[in-house]
Amino acid sequence: MNYIYEIILLLLLLKSMVLVRKFGLSSQNYLFAYLLATFLVELISEIILFRNQKSQYSFHYFVYSIFCILFFLFYYSRLFDKNLRNKISLLSLIPLIYILISVIFLGKDLESELFIVLPIFYILDTMMWFYQKINSPSETKITDDPNFWISTGLLLWSCFFIFRVIPRYFLKIKDNPFLELLIEFLFAINCIMYLLFFKALLKYETILKNIKKSDK
Repeated sequence: MNYIYEIILLLLLLKSMVLVRKFGLSSQNYLFAYLLATFLVELISEIILFRNQKSQYSFHYFVYSIFCILFFLFYYSRLFDKNLRNKISLLSLIPLIYILISVIFLGKDLESELFIVLPIFYILDTMMWFYQKINSPSETKITDDPNFWISTGLLLWSCFFIFRVIPRYFLKIKDNPFLELLIEFLFAINCIMYLLFFKALLKYETILKNIKKSDK
């Protein structure tokens, strides 16, 4: 399942790259930057595991977590109105400060309490987006909005990730086979999330083609 996930991620990155070449980096709200960073992190993880350097395994995820918070702060701030933009900026400071204090000053690894920060941030962001979208009537269907698929993917991943991470130490002792099953399921959820992202890229492509036609 891990290999399927990596193949989907690579195909998604390539599709995003094609859209960047056709329409520019900002055409998909800079999603290409996130996909490239994610792919590089997964590649680094594979190299570390191949070299059996487990002591170095968590640092790049620490950097990646901060990057994800900053990226989606930027991503959603371009979609929110001024009121929600201020709220998301404030909410973003809390996990960033927590991660920095816990890892840098307290010397903690990215254990459960840190792993849970990123999905909570995603949940807050996506729920705020859905709240704004529902309260802003539009003639177009919500499913025609690429951000619907991005937000749905992030929300799905976040909910399952929290369910997988919180009880992991308990399950490791009491029911390790079930824990291993949850890990496999997480790879499946990763695949579903990035398939939803792929759907978002297709929606972006449709919108951009329509804009290009109308400009002629």
